[in-house]
Amino acid sequence: MIPLPHVLVLSATLFVIGAAGFVFRKNIVTVFMCIELMLNAVNLAFIGFSRYLGNLDGQLFAFFVIVVAAAEAGWAWPSSSPFIGTATRSTSRIWIR
Repeated sequence: MIPLPHVLVLSATLFVIGAAGFVFRKNIVTVFMCIELMLNAVNLAFIGFSRYLGNLDGQLFAFFVIVVAAAEAGWAWPSSSPFIGTATRSTSRIWIR
């Protein structure tokens, strides 16, 4: 079994990478991917604590986080698609003039 500190270090590393991508990236698709990475890092911490403590509470929380991530993907991706095409077209018009 993998020790809990190793799981928490991996989880914290993934969360920091996701947070840095969320703060420093401007592309909406990359921002959503970074949010998903942060949610998966939290899931990893929940599962690690669940295994360490020997109960199923962390796995239940991880299930709900997965449900929230699926709802975010189902709502945020389609609602951001009009902005993706608009930004690309307006940028190309600037360079043509």
